Order: sequence, then structure tokens, then C-alpha cells
Amino acid sequence: MELDAHTTEFLRRLEESGRTPLHESTPEQARARNAALTALLGEGPRMATVRDTHIDVQGGSIAVRILRPVTDPAGVIVYYHGGGWVIGDLDGFDTLARQVAARTGCTVVLVDYRLAPEYPYPIPVEDSWAALLWVERHRDVLAVDRAPLIVMGDSAGGNLAAVITQRARDRGGPHINHQVLIYPITDADFDRASYTAAANQLMVDRAAMAWFFDHYTGDRQVRVDPAVSPLRAQDFSGLPSATVLLASHDPLHDEGRAYAAALAAAGVAVRIKTADGQMHGFFHMVGLLPGAQRGLAFVTEQIAGVVSARSAVDAVVIGAGFSGLYMLERLLDLGLRVRVVESNDDVGGTWYRNRYPGARCDVESVYYSYGFDAELEQEWTWTERYASQPEIHAYLRHVADRFALRGHITFGTTVTAATWDEPSGEWIVHCDSGEVIRCTRLISAAGCLSAARIPDLPGLDDFEGDVVHTAAWPAEDLALSGRRVGVIGTGSTGIQIIPQLAARAERVTVFQRTPHFSAPAGNRPLAADEIARVKREYRAIRAKCRVNPAGTELTKSDTTAAALSPAEHARLLGQKWEAGGPGIIAVFADVLLDRRANHVVASYFRQRIAETVTDTAVAALLTPSGYPIGTKRICVDTGYYETYNRDNVELVSVRDTPIERVTASAVVVDGVDYPVDALVFATGFDAITGPLNRIDIRGRAGSALRDEWAGGPRAYLGVGVAGFPNFFMITGPGSPSVLVNMVTAIEHHVEFIADIVKYQRDKGFRTIEPTTGAQDAWVERVDAAANLTLYPQAASWYMGANIPGKPRTFMPFVGGMGVFREICDGVVADEYRGFIADFEQPEEGETTDATA
Repeated sequence: MELDAHTTEFLRRLEESGRTPLHESTPEQARARNAALTALLGEGPRMATVRDTHIDVQGGSIAVRILRPVTDPAGVIVYYHGGGWVIGDLDGFDTLARQVAARTGCTVVLVDYRLAPEYPYPIPVEDSWAALLWVERHRDVLAVDRAPLIVMGDSAGGNLAAVITQRARDRGGPHINHQVLIYPITDADFDRASYTAAANQLMVDRAAMAWFFDHYTGDRQVRVDPAVSPLRAQDFSGLPSATVLLASHDPLHDEGRAYAAALAAAGVAVRIKTADGQMHGFFHMVGLLPGAQRGLAFVTEQIAGVVSARSAVDAVVIGAGFSGLYMLERLLDLGLRVRVVESNDDVGGTWYRNRYPGARCDVESVYYSYGFDAELEQEWTWTERYASQPEIHAYLRHVADRFALRGHITFGTTVTAATWDEPSGEWIVHCDSGEVIRCTRLISAAGCLSAARIPDLPGLDDFEGDVVHTAAWPAEDLALSGRRVGVIGTGSTGIQIIPQLAARAERVTVFQRTPHFSAPAGNRPLAADEIARVKREYRAIRAKCRVNPAGTELTKSDTTAAALSPAEHARLLGQKWEAGGPGIIAVFADVLLDRRANHVVASYFRQRIAETVTDTAVAALLTPSGYPIGTKRICVDTGYYETYNRDNVELVSVRDTPIERVTASAVVVDGVDYPVDALVFATGFDAITGPLNRIDIRGRAGSALRDEWAGGPRAYLGVGVAGFPNFFMITGPGSPSVLVNMVTAIEHHVEFIADIVKYQRDKGFRTIEPTTGAQDAWVERVDAAANLTLYPQAASWYMGANIPGKPRTFMPFVGGMGVFREICDGVVADEYRGFIADFEQPEEGETTDATA
């Protein structure tokens, strides 16, 4: 991550001024230079009152400055300034304190603790503690009797804030509601990686930090005391929630992240953010560096969420997979109070549940990952072209820990119902635990493929062996050695698991209704030079993913099949087949538009199947027919067709003669018993709408979502439903979702929803939802787009055809990621065209609706 251009220019000017390195200066020289620098910051916002006073402390007194905003104070912030305990004063931090007060609506008490080396440790700690006690005793004078109390500090001030917060817990008060730590000093260990990185030796370097500590306390034994190094504390439980802001080019970065991790591990709710391209001290320079404004916005949004007096929580998010984690991250960035409700015992969603043997993503891992944080991209290294379930789950666990998200997630709990309460303007959310949560906004991150389905087979309850759906694979795995395993289903999951089962079980019997087209994955370990290239070019790669139709870096061919000769068809298809992956479906521009082009590709697949499977009768059963290639999800595999050449694998077609029944020890088809000791259902999901239809969601006038969708899903942009205010879906029906790289689609929808929420809040709208007209027009557009393609010609789960009684309608938007993004950008540019909002609960007979 490169240093921000504005910061680079700022440092260049400092160098030209001929400044002496800090560690070669006296404290007096350092204070004089700091005063000259802060004089450049300008004046902050106007306050209602600014008052300086003194507090008596042991051995003297300290000054505090009380800055009261023009509005009635929503809280009180005790601010400990930075400066390594050696430099800094009230005037130097006045501009910043005014900004914090104005943006949060809180009274800020700026503390001028006495400085080292004249007043070394523990005097700054005791002064800081005395200031906190003074604020608590003078709440009435400060007009913040019952308002939240927040401690805040940057650098050495962040150290003091952390120390004081631990002391307040240990001494039984004062009660602190929240702590804000800006690149805090939390340890005296100068050997962390961020301390030694050459790129971090900027405004404050390793030598300067040693200089600060030598002045603060020269006793190295004292430095391991938690009152000097709060990261050394033995217990972090019971501390208040925290906001931690770090800088990417800062020697203190790693210890700040370690402190946040220690808080999170103890169950403390933590919001952490690294300001990319910023150096230590940037936060103080609000008038000089644009990055300081962004950091200030992040911090003040968090404080605003703490001091606000809205409903129990601002949002409930259903699910903690890719969608839920990023939605949580973005809402927390807005300073909202958020609860995520997750039915599983850990984060991961699809990648927690689907841990069957062979589970692997069919999108290349470098694309199937978050792009919202450049530092995350650099620190995580994928090992394979197509990541396996354990690796993806480990990645999502890392994300949850890195951004301290777990404290906002309730695990092992299922949302069973949610009802819009018109008088309060809230959603009332019911959980299977019996808990009821009231929230302003309800957001579904349940996942398009999360409602697993096992078909209702006669006699299944009589089966005496193991029965498992691939999406509920036992954590302790399934015993397979020496056993006969029956597999029902040969879609994407079946194609992945069958080779794995065949290698471990005594015998595998596959019950196939519909054969699918599958291409070789071409999976392999990623080479070091590949990884280096990706990390070097990740920003450009993400830009392509956002606009390319499939949501990856790969572009679609612009050449039709008719424009090429049969020899060129064979050459291009051969190249794609050898390269591996689902990209073969885009070999020609018109594969999903023209039957003749589609036939060329389908015929190539059928030829490869015939060449691979030695038994011609089995090859015929495995050869797809009756639907265009690509209109059911293209599968990718590792040795799938070769598996049917094994002696211990048998294929049974149930297309014309369905499964009759299941007995205690066999599956019966066409009067023949096929003995099995375990049944594995790879029968897929009630896709896209199924996860929501399983929850009793009721909007205005008690209207049930499942009733509204009885004839097929109706939604606007896949994100909202008319009649369901403040309800949002991530990759819902009518969005590209399952037709593109899901992570790209998820990130776009999450950001779109977060922007709607911010727009709603900034405008003061009580509710926001799609209009019926906009929704109807979008449903028609989605349907019309699908009918321009071959997609509707297949009885696929895209159409809901795998669920008995489900209405047949093509659910995703086929236009691709780039087109969908352009449409959404137009909606935003037109003041959220198609959404309607209202300001307040209208009086009887009064209308206050406003089209957004």
C-alpha cells in the first residue's frame, strides 16, 4: 500500500524545512516545532461555549478545556491528546476537539495532563484519572447528567485512554460507555513488524518512539506494567466497546491491531479500521490532510451510534456469510448499532455448512474474495486456483477476527419471523431462542443457496443407515471405509463429491435424474509469481471485476460462433477445455443467445464425455440432452467422468423410472434393490427465494412476503420489496446474483444498501421502500431480458423447477454485473428513483410521503 499522495507532499515540505529528527531534539525543541505545525490547522467549527478551567491534582493542577457544541450535548467525551507524553497541549488539539464535538453533538473535555520528562510516569496517568473523576462529578455543570461517557485519545493519549478504561473497570467506575483509540501506544515492544518496516519510518519512527519512552519512563521493568503497556493486561473482559483507528504506515499499527484483537477475544465489541496510505499523526491534521477527514468521519460515525437514542438496534442482519459479514462491516462504518443473527455456530454461511468431501468454489479464489479492503488483499494468500471449503472458511473467519465483527453476531440462533410495526416504525424480529429484537431496518444476508432440500421419498424414515445432505455434512465427517454409499443428485455438488466418495467407500451407487455439463476445473496450486502479480495488480483486477459481465477479470468473447469455421471452433474449445474452469461457456459471444452456437459447444462436451467414459452405455447416460448448455449451471470437476470407469461405481438413471421407495437398507428403482449403508443427498436448494420464504416476514398491514411471492418473486433491483419498508435483501431475486461471481455481486449490493441507509438517515426519512410501479417495471425487465436468451428453455433451479409447486419464473437478472451496476448507478444519480420515503409518522388524514 503506497503512502497517500497528500501525505507524501506534506512530508516533502517538512524535509525541505530542514527539521531535526525527533530523537535528536530536546523536548523544548520538539514542542516548539509541534506548536508551529499545529498553527497551520486553522480554526475548527463554532462552539456554543468554550471554557478553560483547572483541576486540582496531587502536586499541582492541570488545565482542561470544555467545548460544548451548539446543540444540546448528546454525550461527553474525555479527550487525551497525543504527543508521546512529551509534547501537545490544549491549543494544539483545539481544532480537532471542535470537529469531534460538532460532528458527534457531544461535549468534549480536552485534558492537558502534565508532560514528561518534567512529569514522568505515573503522573500523566494520575492526571488523566483525576480528569475523568472530575468529569463524572461535574456532569450537572456539563449538562450531561445521564448522557454516555466516552474516553478518547490518539497515540500516547490513546495509551492513556486504554489505561484509564482498564482502571475504571477494576475500580468499579466511573462507568465508561465507549473507548476510542487512535493509533494507540499499547506496548513497549519495538520489534513488531510494523516497527521495523522501512516504509513506516515517517513522521514518527522507531527511534522517535524509543525517545518518547525514555522520557516517559526510563525503567524498562516498569514498561511491562499494564498501566504503561495496556496490551500486557491479563484480563480484557468487561471493558466497554471500542473504536480503534490505525494508520497503514505507522510503527504502532501492529500493536494497535493486537490490542483490538485482545478486546475482541474477550468478548468486547470492537470496531477497527486501518486508514490506507496514512502515517502516524494523520488524524490530528484535519485541516491539512484529506485522509484525516476520512478518519474523523469514521470515528465520529461510531461515536454517533453510541450516543444515539434510537430503537434497540438500528439493523438486524440475517446471516454471517460473505454477505452478512460485509454488510455488518459497512453498517458499523456508518456508526449504526447492528445485530447479526446466524443459525450456525460460526461465521461462513454456505462455506460453514457445505464441508462435504471435495467442496470447492467454482470461481477462481483471487476473484472470489473481498475487494473492499486493500490491506486484507495483501495479507491473505490463496493457495489454489479454486479454493477448497476449509480455505474459504478460514478466510471468512480471518475477516471476522480482523475486523472484530464477532462481538456483533449472535450464533446458533435462527430468525423465525419478522413483522413491521407501523406505529413504532420498527421491525419486530423473533428468534427460535425466544428472543425478540426491535430494529429500524431488517436486512437479509441469508444467501441464495442456503435453504437445503431433501426430496420426500417414500420410506426414507425407515432407512437404518446414515442420511446426510451435503449442506449439513457432519463436522466429524462420515465413516465411508468399507461401506456402500448411495448418492442422489448429480448437479454441481454431486459432481464434486462423487469422485471423493468413490476413492473412500467400498461401493458408490449414483442415482441420476438429469446429467449436467461439466468442464475440468484445471485446479492447481498457485505459483509464487502468480500470487505476486495478483497482489501487485489487485486494484486493477477489482476494477475489471466490477464492470465485466461475469464479475471476474475475464472478459466475454465478442465473436459469434457463426463468424468462425469448424476448425476454429475446435481450436478455441480445446484451449478453453485444457485451461479449465467455467469460462468455456463464454467461448463465443452468442452461446446463450443462439441455438446453433450453443449446439457447437454442447457437442464438444458430449464428444469429450464419450472419449473419457469407457462404457458406452454409461457415457450415454452421462451425456446431457434436452436443454441448451449453460442454461443449467455449468459445473467444473476434478476427475468426475473418469470416476465412472472405476469398478466400485455404478450409475442408475432415475429420469424415466424415478426412485420408488427407500427401505431399511436399500434404494428401490424400477423394482431393483440397490443396497446402501449411507445415503448422501446432493439435491441442492430452494434457491434465491427459499431462505426468505422459510421466515414469516410480514410488511405493511400484515402482508406476508411468501404470499406476495406466491406467483413468483417480485422485487426492485433484487434489493427491496414494495410494501416492506426498511427491508433489504442482498442478491435477492432480480439481481445478477448466482449468474456472476457472487462476491462481486454481494459487494455491490452491500454498498448499494449501505448508501441507501446513509441517504435515508441524512435526509431524515423514517422509512424507505420501492414503489409498486418501479417494482413491476423491474420484474418485467428481468423477465424480458431472460426471454432474449436460451435460459428459460431449461427446467433449472434458476427457474425454481427443482422445487415441487414453486412457480416457474426466471429469477436472476441476465444482463451481467457491469450493466446492472450502471442501472443502479442511474437510480442513485436520480435521487434513488423507484424508491418512496416518508419523514415522520403522519397524523390521521395527513400525507407526508416523498418520492426519493
